[in-house]
Amino acid sequence: MTISQYLKRFPSNIPVNVLGPFHRSGTLAEPVLFIDRGAVNRIEREGVSVGDGDSSALPMDIPLDPDKDCSDLAFALDGIPERFTEVRLYGFLGGRRDHEYFNLGAAHRFLERRSQPSVIRFEERIVGYTSGTWSFRRHGLFSIAALRTARLTLQGACRYPCREGTAFGVLDSLGLSNEGSGDIHLENEGPVFVIFENEPGSPVAD
Repeated sequence: MTISQYLKRFPSNIPVNVLGPFHRSGTLAEPVLFIDRGAVNRIEREGVSVGDGDSSALPMDIPLDPDKDCSDLAFALDGIPERFTEVRLYGFLGGRRDHEYFNLGAAHRFLERRSQPSVIRFEERIVGYTSGTWSFRRHGLFSIAALRTARLTLQGACRYPCREGTAFGVLDSLGLSNEGSGDIHLENEGPVFVIFENEPGSPVAD
């Protein structure tokens, strides 16, 4: 079985849930991909498990070579068909810092390769958007980061709006420590990540 084959039986208007090694509790509706040690959260035969076994002794539905040239998460994201426009990641924050950085890189690659507006969420604490027009609601601090130079417009209930086509460099501090007080509107050319401080945000695509 491949990830694409598993996902064939699901409609494209529902999110694909992806569970990593630090998912604490709670079940998630299918479709769900269990990444290596994330498979400890699996109930019977739900979903599909993917991994190289370096952090779990559980057998994988899709076993990967430990000597491959990408992470388990990157492999899984590459396997999600284009028709799915929302991916929710659970259990990929809170472990090794280097893993977190490279998980963001995998998410950025996922967004770059989509041809239609798509969203990828790290437990609502970090939300990545493809190029497009988006809205989210925020009361409190947030930051906007790009892993490749992007242009964006930021308007609405935020302390520091950005005029049309503002250039954001890679991890540009221009996007650091903004503050929201309601509905915020984002238009971006190139993938960007919105990072919510302390309390999760509630982004909603237009």
